[in-house]
Amino acid sequence: MEKSLNLNTSTDFNLLFPHTDSFAPCRTQKAGLNTSVVFHNVSLSTVMRCEGKQKCSLHFRVHTALQLSEHIHGVSICTVTAGMMLEICRLVNFPRVARERLEGQQLEVQNDCSEVWPGQYVHVTLKTNPSYCGVTWTSTYQVPECSSRDLRSNIPECITGRLAYTVDSDRKELAVSVSDMLEDKDYHLRLCHRKDYTCRDTGANALIRKEDVLKNTTLQYSTPLPCLCIEGWSATSDAPRVQVFPFRDNLEELWSGINFDPVEELLSWEPVCPVVAVISLCQKQGDDECDDLAGSSQTLNREKITFSKVDPHPQLCMKFTTDSGSWIRCPFADGNFQGNSSL
Repeated sequence: MEKSLNLNTSTDFNLLFPHTDSFAPCRTQKAGLNTSVVFHNVSLSTVMRCEGKQKCSLHFRVHTALQLSEHIHGVSICTVTAGMMLEICRLVNFPRVARERLEGQQLEVQNDCSEVWPGQYVHVTLKTNPSYCGVTWTSTYQVPECSSRDLRSNIPECITGRLAYTVDSDRKELAVSVSDMLEDKDYHLRLCHRKDYTCRDTGANALIRKEDVLKNTTLQYSTPLPCLCIEGWSATSDAPRVQVFPFRDNLEELWSGINFDPVEELLSWEPVCPVVAVISLCQKQGDDECDDLAGSSQTLNREKITFSKVDPHPQLCMKFTTDSGSWIRCPFADGNFQGNSSL
């Protein structure tokens, strides 16, 4: 019959110390001792400990079943985390009485004292005490990211706050309210244009004080672009940010900004927001028809689309096609572009 003894980090014979003997010579391996025989069912996980609302921390848990023998007095659990040069080890020594009574049996050993942070990589090494050559178990574990719902609600480093909004199109205003923000911090809000990995500020900013009863404000916008973003974050260093896009589906707003240089005979268009589109020239035939000009199609894979040697006339148009549909703009229809200008 298999017995188990749960030796956790609250026992008197668990000691935490900076690792100093990593390079000490290991002992010659005893007959019958190897990693697969000694360590069984090793599992790595993350546990959350909370002292109150929004006051939780993450801890790295190592759990293993250990085959006890007369040659094994304990086990060392060593961890190294990304960005830390120090290896931290926890030494679990088994009392002599327990070793004699449970020789040949499996012991359950668990340690979850090492605090970790979201997304961090942890390298873990298990060794016997004393250490025997070849009897070592190693692995690397990644702590869950802040994308985990539990972490976003409880870990201060992950709490972004939740944004809700209403749109007043006539006034071009966004009424924004914040919930679930860090209770002991002020909160920043702004409007910005998201492009690639950056968000360019529009100048609309607000600060919600932690003591404010109502966590809301109003932000002005000029154009309801699909990349216009409401961004919020706590007033603390390296705070994670939350972004929402109230006009995400307003693709029609993208097809302005057509430019024509009559001297160079160059027709161009530059998107104000990232978009996947095919742009072509077409000949307007009626209210709804525009026949593509052969060889004019270009896929937007850079920041600017240009057409050279363009002969402007009222029926010459640009067609923008995305997965959502097609839009036609005719820059010369009303006699536009007298000189180098834009529409």
